[in-house]
Amino acid sequence: MPNERHVPIRTCILCGEKLPKSELLRIVRHDDGSVVIDDRVRLKGRGCYVCLKDTEIDLNEIRGKIKRALKFEANVSDEFLELLKAQLDPK
Repeated sequence: MPNERHVPIRTCILCGEKLPKSELLRIVRHDDGSVVIDDRVRLKGRGCYVCLKDTEIDLNEIRGKIKRALKFEANVSDEFLELLKAQLDPK
């Protein structure tokens, strides 16, 4: 019997596509209310995933989807959204 490793699958909150966890970028809400990009996929807190495919990015749509996925009551900062856009945009 071949030794096949389990590959965790996660869903992108922007496009809804299911992809291997390694192909997605994780966003985390800490207990203190801050929202950060988890590059190492090790931070504690509620998380969601976005794919790194170049898609047309509407910052207001992303803000709403992140708030909903992270169950975040405050607004996601514009600075964080610009940082996320830079990570997602390969240019």
